Amino acid sequence: MDFNKYEDFERGLKERYPSMFTNLWGGVSVGEGWWPIIESLCYQIHSHVKWKNEQRDQHNRGEGCPEVSVEQVKEKFGGLRFYYTGGNDIIDGMVRMAESWAAHSCETCGKPGERRGGGWIRTLCDEHEAEYQARTKERSGS
Repeated sequence: MDFNKYEDFERGLKERYPSMFTNLWGGVSVGEGWWPIIESLCYQIHSHVKWKNEQRDQHNRGEGCPEVSVEQVKEKFGGLRFYYTGGNDIIDGMVRMAESWAAHSCETCGKPGERRGGGWIRTLCDEHEAEYQARTKERSGS
């Protein structure tokens, strides 16, 4: 993992969506292949909250939408977990969609992938699964 690249990604999220990333705990702990999913999700959440609140404030329509505070983003059991507070049912749907998208995308490169077992559960494409298996075989001396 290129830590400079990771730090740039996380810093970029905080710069583009400062109100969403004030209480982040543990960073954005997912592989680079899922970064476009996280970026897209954050953009959609930000846009929805902004639009709903503008509708409420400028046109006296609707209730608005509570600000979203991202608490943790991580991989768990080969799936994306996006923990947050705030939002509404639309935001809940966006998060579920992103988690579903990640469940079928390689954590490493973003290509179509599937959940793989054999110790740590991960979601990988065939190419990165083969690399993982080769490293595992090399470590075990087989």
